[in-house]
Amino acid sequence: MPVEFLTNDDAAAYGRCAGPPPQADLERVFFLNDEDRALVGWRRGEHMRLGARCS
Repeated sequence: MPVEFLTNDDAAAYGRCAGPPPQADLERVFFLNDEDRALVGWRRGEHMRLGARCS
């Protein structure tokens, strides 16, 4: 038995932006914080550096 849980208005708006995202959300997604940089640095090795020689 199918059940509809979205109203017609909700279904029409599904997957669409209600407006511009808040600045804090954009910064959280597109900028690295100190914790992110530490994680990247931990995983980055000499073999990933530009110009590194492969043995």
